[in-house]
Amino acid sequence: LDFEDPSIYRDLSKPMGALNDDRAVQFRERYDSLDSIVQGEYDPPPFHYGTHYSTSAYVLYYLMRLEPFSRLALALQGGRFDVADRLFHD
Repeated sequence: LDFEDPSIYRDLSKPMGALNDDRAVQFRERYDSLDSIVQGEYDPPPFHYGTHYSTSAYVLYYLMRLEPFSRLALALQGGRFDVADRLFHD
């Protein structure tokens, strides 16, 4: 691995969804399709990436059985735990 070779590095001027032309088109189409169905003021705005943007949410998910994380998870979810089938499974 040659760290001096610029071709091994990602272009940080572009977001992850635009690393190549195919991905850029895919995420642009997703955004446009969501933009066309937004109807009311309570609808979420269109987005390019559907994953959660916050690593703190991941931490709360894994540690929610411990305080203070359970309290923080409740605050993140609007005062209620998420659906049990999405939270806990074998």
